[in-house]
Amino acid sequence: MRLRFLACLWVLCLAAMGEQVHAQAPINSNVALQPSEGGLIIRQQFRYAEGDFQSSMGDLDIQSVSSITTLVYGATKKVTLIVNAPLVLSRRIDNRTSGFDDTDSGFTDLSVLAKVRVYRNDFGPTDTTRFDLIGGLELPTGAGAFGSDSVDPVIGGVLTHIEGRHALDVDAVWKLNTAGGSRGADLLRYDFAYIYRLSPAVYASQKPTALFGLMELNGFYEANGDQELFLSPGIQYVTQRWVLEATLQVPIWQDLSQRAERDFIVGIGFRVQF
Repeated sequence: MRLRFLACLWVLCLAAMGEQVHAQAPINSNVALQPSEGGLIIRQQFRYAEGDFQSSMGDLDIQSVSSITTLVYGATKKVTLIVNAPLVLSRRIDNRTSGFDDTDSGFTDLSVLAKVRVYRNDFGPTDTTRFDLIGGLELPTGAGAFGSDSVDPVIGGVLTHIEGRHALDVDAVWKLNTAGGSRGADLLRYDFAYIYRLSPAVYASQKPTALFGLMELNGFYEANGDQELFLSPGIQYVTQRWVLEATLQVPIWQDLSQRAERDFIVGIGFRVQF
C-alpha cells in the first residue's frame, strides 16, 4: 500500500461538537449526543483517498478528493434531523495498462435521517450513557456515475458511554438497497471508537478547551460479499463552539471484488454550532 501522504494526518481544520461541546465524540463514527432543541450544527468534511482496482479494462489507480456537508438540527429534546450531502470534488483514474486517464466529479446520494433518543443516564457533570435509534432514507441525486437510481431505507443505532477522560461509541447502520442486482447490494456499516481526553485532566471552567486523541475501527459488509475494515487514529482540539480535528484511515482487512481497494484516506473537517 502506498502511504506517501501519511503526514497529512496532523493537518487540522475547524469543527464543532453537539449537545456538550466539550464531550468526547468520534470523527468517523456515529455518536449518541444531540444538539439542544432548536440548535443547528453545520459540519464540513474533506477527504483525500488513494486506491486501486483490477478491472477488465486494466489495472486502475484511483485518487479522489471528496466533500461531505452535514446539517444537524435539534427538532426536539429527543429527536435530531440530519441531512448529509456528499460531493466528489475530483476523481482521477489512471489506467496503468493502457496509459489512459480520466477525471470526473459530481454529487453522490443525499441522505435524510432522524436520530431518536431512547435511553439516557447522566451520572456525572460530563458522564453519561446514551442510546439512539437512527432511521431515514438515502435519496438519488441524478448525478451520473456517483449516484444511484434508488431510494434506499436506512436503519440503525448508536451507543455512547462517557466517563471521566474516557469515551466509547459503538454503532451499526443497515442500508437496504432497493435497486438490487448490478446496481448494488444491501450494506452494513459498523464502528467502534475509543476517545481519551489528553488535556486537561479535570475541567476547570464552564467554557473549557480540550485536546482529545481517538482510535476507531470503521467497517462495512456488503451483501455481495465485499467487506473492508479501517483502523482510524485521530486528534481533536475542542472549544466551546468549534473543534479542530483530523483523521487517517488505514485498511487492516479488505475482501473486495465489486469496488476499488483503498490504500488510505485522510480526513479533515469542521463543525460549527449555532
